[in-house]
Amino acid sequence: MARKQKRKKGKKTKSAGRFGARYGRRIRKAITAIEERTRAAHTCPKCERESVKRIGTGIWKCAKCGYTFTGGTYVPHTPLGITAQRTIKRIIERGVEVGVGSEKETEAEGTVEVGGE
Repeated sequence: MARKQKRKKGKKTKSAGRFGARYGRRIRKAITAIEERTRAAHTCPKCERESVKRIGTGIWKCAKCGYTFTGGTYVPHTPLGITAQRTIKRIIERGVEVGVGSEKETEAEGTVEVGGE
């Protein structure tokens, strides 16, 4: 009786090896790439150390300083989130300058009544 040949497993399939031959190579490859990025150590925005791990979907925690924050599902800082933070920072910097100017304008126009007084 012929014996089944034993072969090495895991080098090509990595974490998607648990699916066996199901779902197709492209999908298994995509899952492997996503899981590698998710499980890698990420940089903490507070203490700047590579010790951030995923707690749950979109929830990330730094093992060093204990800082918990929200981010992307698979990566703590998504490209869209980084762009949004940059835009908010720019608006705040300009808003301080605009805010000072608008206060002077409101003083010249008169006071605004608050609460119907």
